[in-house]
Amino acid sequence: MNFLHNRSIRFRLTAWYAVIFAATFAVAGLCLLLAMRKAAQDTVDKDLRARLPEVRQYVAEQIDEHADGDAVATDLEEDGAARPGGAWLRLADSAGQWIYRAPRTSEWDRAVPSLRGLPPKGRAATIRIHGRPIRVLTAPVPSGLVQMGMPMDEFAEMISGFAWTLALASPLLLLLASAGGYWMSGRALMPVDTITAKLRAIGAGNLSERLPLRGTADELDRLSDTTNEMLTRLEAAFARVTRFTADASHELRTPVAIIRTTAEVTSARQRPSADHEAAWHQVIAQTERTARLIDDLLTLARADSACRPPALEPVDLADLLRGILAEMSLLADAAGVRLASNVPPVCLVNGVPDALRRILINLIDNAVKYTQRGGTVTVTLRSQDPPAGSAVVVEVQDTGSGISAEDLPYIFDRFYRTGADRSRSNGGGGLGLSIAQSLAALHGGEIEVASVVGWGSVFRLRLGPASGHPTPASPGFQNPGPQSDRS
Repeated sequence: MNFLHNRSIRFRLTAWYAVIFAATFAVAGLCLLLAMRKAAQDTVDKDLRARLPEVRQYVAEQIDEHADGDAVATDLEEDGAARPGGAWLRLADSAGQWIYRAPRTSEWDRAVPSLRGLPPKGRAATIRIHGRPIRVLTAPVPSGLVQMGMPMDEFAEMISGFAWTLALASPLLLLLASAGGYWMSGRALMPVDTITAKLRAIGAGNLSERLPLRGTADELDRLSDTTNEMLTRLEAAFARVTRFTADASHELRTPVAIIRTTAEVTSARQRPSADHEAAWHQVIAQTERTARLIDDLLTLARADSACRPPALEPVDLADLLRGILAEMSLLADAAGVRLASNVPPVCLVNGVPDALRRILINLIDNAVKYTQRGGTVTVTLRSQDPPAGSAVVVEVQDTGSGISAEDLPYIFDRFYRTGADRSRSNGGGGLGLSIAQSLAALHGGEIEVASVVGWGSVFRLRLGPASGHPTPASPGFQNPGPQSDRS
């Protein structure tokens, strides 16, 4: 099917090429014929005008020698053929009467041309006598005008022969040009066939394949290079989806297996009510964990599928943050962690309140989970003026164990846990930071992190302020201990 399609394209290209070639050849041939005809006329005119001075001198001598026109006519009839242009010569007086007409001019127009407006060099025109072209020059002479002619048979035969040559050679040239066009179109479409066949062979199982580059740096090479870049992005996206699906399945399998095992063990034989109550608590806990995981997955799916930015509105981030801190203080107290804050009275940003709330809860909850009892989590809201413009920064700093340099580049990957959290002792699903990063990106913001093992970590949420509203003054909060950048 692809072969037939390519042949159809080649035939259409060849047809267009043949039409364009034929039109170009016809126009070029016509222009060449007209140029040859004009060159022949100019050559004859030049020859006739070269004879004109001799004819004028001869006529002047005859008029001076003879008193009347009849004597001039008689003299011209006797030896006119021997004079310049005599065989194709006609002479008229100023009264508009023919004095002499050579026998070969008998079939010319009998009317005497007017002398009015006749240039000194004369005026040339082509007449046909029995299909024979004759170039006639009409010019003024003393006491009248003269007409001299010259046959153009040889020139006409040459032009006619050239025209017939063009007419007979055109089909052959057109055939050769069409064959050459068909061959050239095949050569031009061959890389397209290669690209098409290669793309048809690439599927979900071999997204690592790439289109070959010919090294010509032409349009097809640029197209292949752009397609390869697209395939690289598709491969990376497909790998993320595959890894995400596998990780989600793995995370969901654990609570489902616990629920099933608990139910089977409980129903296997009669047990005390205390055992049943403990089993139901276990089922409820795993159900809540599964529900949280499903909710996180839905949040990430919505963030990934967002085809347009969300509708942002002015939000008082300071007020929102104070409410979150009041809620999270209960969690911090239960974990034996001190929760400190430095929040200005008002700070307006553009955002979605629920999404901003989700980001801040995830960051603070993450800091509390990884801070040992007796440690401190400090939340600061401040402004910053980077080179690109003002920004609002929410800084969450903990005094926990910190993040190792090996884990630091991957903590925003979905389902990723640091080496110290492989046991799931903190109950997280490895999606909190991924959700926070995705929601921050939807707001045009970003999350940065700096951490040193043994000193703790600092997460910074950077957002743009609401248009027309001031940002809070920086409280000058300093991070304790050495820092290493992380992104």
